[in-house]
Amino acid sequence: MNDRKIKTIVSMAFFTAITFLGIQAFRIPVPAVVGTPFIHFGHVFVVLGMLLQGGRKGAVTGTAGLVIFDLLNGYVQSIPQVFVETIVKCILVGALFAWFRKKADGDQKKEYRGAVICSIVYAVLNILIEWGMGILGLVITGSGIGAAVAASTASIPATVFNAVFMAVAVSILYLPVKRIYQRVM
Repeated sequence: MNDRKIKTIVSMAFFTAITFLGIQAFRIPVPAVVGTPFIHFGHVFVVLGMLLQGGRKGAVTGTAGLVIFDLLNGYVQSIPQVFVETIVKCILVGALFAWFRKKADGDQKKEYRGAVICSIVYAVLNILIEWGMGILGLVITGSGIGAAVAASTASIPATVFNAVFMAVAVSILYLPVKRIYQRVM
């Protein structure tokens, strides 16, 4: 195996592990009508991994880190949703960031702006998907549409807070983490 492949494998393992640890080691429970949400660093590392490694590798590492957390912490019922939504968000936002990076053509300020925009897009997608999946889950378990919409909407503030936290943290951490990542890779 060549040096580049080994570095890629190590990078992917690192982002998988740090995503898991970002949730496992730092959780602040938030009251909500649906589910048991909490503020955490997991999505911060999913997005940083996606921005630095690309959408496909970020989808793999982010999904793996989140699914490992769910497996080890009693959230097995959430795995299908986490699996699909993380892959979709990383592939879409990763493609958007690749476009921003290409348009930046080496201009660090433009690339940074693209990273911030992409973290916001990821946050908005997260909010919309969580809201929609909350409704779907409640309807599947027998709630009426109106009650499901109301309950999912009542739980959105926790998701919004987590999404805003993620976007702000990525905006702060992107440049220093990118410098370290480039030195190592």
